Amino acid sequence: MTGSVEDREDWEQDERYRQLVELAPDAILIHDGTRIVLANDAVLRLAGATRRDQLLGLPIDRFLDPPFLKAVETELVDSVVPAEPTPPVQETFRRLDGSEVQVEVRAVGFLDRGHPSVHAVIRDITERLAVEEQARVVTERLQQAQRMEAVGALAGGVAHEVNNMMGVILGFSDFLLRDERLSPDCLADVREIMKAADRAAAVTRQLLAFGRRAAHRPTAVDLAALARATEGVIRRLLGEDRHLVVITNAAAQVWVDAGQLEQVIVNLALNARDAMAPGGTLTIIASVVDLPGGIPVADCGAVSAGRFGTLSVHDTGVGMDPATRARIFEPFFTTKPLGQGTGLGLAAAEGIVRQHNGCITVTTAPGQGTTFTIYLPEHSPQVGAERRKTVRGTLAEEAPTGETILVVDDEPGVCAIASRCLRESGFRVLQAHDGHDALELVDRYGPPGLVLTDLTMPGIGGAELARRLRDRWPNLPILFMSGHALDEYSRQTLLPGTSLIEKPFSPAALVAGVAAALAAATEPVTG
Repeated sequence: MTGSVEDREDWEQDERYRQLVELAPDAILIHDGTRIVLANDAVLRLAGATRRDQLLGLPIDRFLDPPFLKAVETELVDSVVPAEPTPPVQETFRRLDGSEVQVEVRAVGFLDRGHPSVHAVIRDITERLAVEEQARVVTERLQQAQRMEAVGALAGGVAHEVNNMMGVILGFSDFLLRDERLSPDCLADVREIMKAADRAAAVTRQLLAFGRRAAHRPTAVDLAALARATEGVIRRLLGEDRHLVVITNAAAQVWVDAGQLEQVIVNLALNARDAMAPGGTLTIIASVVDLPGGIPVADCGAVSAGRFGTLSVHDTGVGMDPATRARIFEPFFTTKPLGQGTGLGLAAAEGIVRQHNGCITVTTAPGQGTTFTIYLPEHSPQVGAERRKTVRGTLAEEAPTGETILVVDDEPGVCAIASRCLRESGFRVLQAHDGHDALELVDRYGPPGLVLTDLTMPGIGGAELARRLRDRWPNLPILFMSGHALDEYSRQTLLPGTSLIEKPFSPAALVAGVAAALAAATEPVTG
């Protein structure tokens, strides 16, 4: 090579800069105001080009909307000093094949051989935006889950208190119905009071289901058989002008409360009926699915891998837009006219499914109908054998009269109702309004024949009271009262041989529950 040392150094410096530009991971180009005059290899890859001449000479607006680039050039022309680099700007880069890529562009103006030009550095931010979007979605889901957990706890607490009041109303109403001095007109009034109380109790059951605090009695259930069993009810709900199709692809055994799952199906069918015009079709499909990677759907949160029984409920209705879809499981949210819905049906359905360790997903779009899919873990006989027994209100055992029953409840009305029912059935009754009172009574009078105690009380709660009493009398029968399910804490703390009756209960159901608990006692209690 000939030439001066200065020329050789300039050439070597230019070569180094060229290599830096070509090896840069970001796309780099120079635009002279009318066309692209320089593009590195990263620009070719970004644009989907195979040769440099596919880019050089083209106007910048073939790939980017150039207003901010023009602003850089204008600033350079109006100034005698080089422009400062612009802050990064998010843009859409149009590739040669017409597809689009989200990019971040930094630009700086400079004079290239006396012409105002722009040096642009373009970075593909597709992956970064995907990560940010995923983080945003996860954050939103976490916040939504926290809100729903708080609302669920509130709903459960309100429902528990209302159940206590409904128990008092129903109990005293039952006493009035048995009063021979009441006139027929008054008896009719009492029956209306009981009907209203029953409706209020039904609303509280939905609230408890939403908060996953509903008392439930799970058994091994065949999903296909359950779907067939609800067919008649759903046909009547849909009416003659809408059609029902039930498909049972496979039979799956799941561990659920059959009555609650039927409630879920009915709630979904009612929503489908309201969404469909006459002539619409509701399709229910029972099936089995293996999900080695868990349930890959956002609605389900963290549901582990395994084999699931599924129930899909598909309607040909109007579908939902994304805004409505996002809120359908919120309590009291409804799109129905005032007075035509409580907004608790879907919230209760989701709560029931989650309480059974499953999940419910929804696929919908305006004009394309809606599909709800329920996933429930397939039943293992070993797990089923370990389930705890709860007392149903339909037991008909003879009540062994004369036994002493210790009634413990912090709600005076409930305590009074339970005590009166038991006395009228021939039992002796001791009353305590909390755990401390109950312990004082047994210290004074010795062990009763059975303890009937509320599960949730201030101070010494029902589970703690049961443990203390069983430490002294291991065979003491204990019957819990609660408007809540046996939550995880209760499952860990309730002792073998205990049972549960849910509030609000009728006097007959209470007496039957006490009789069943006494009959189940294998050995007498000795003081």
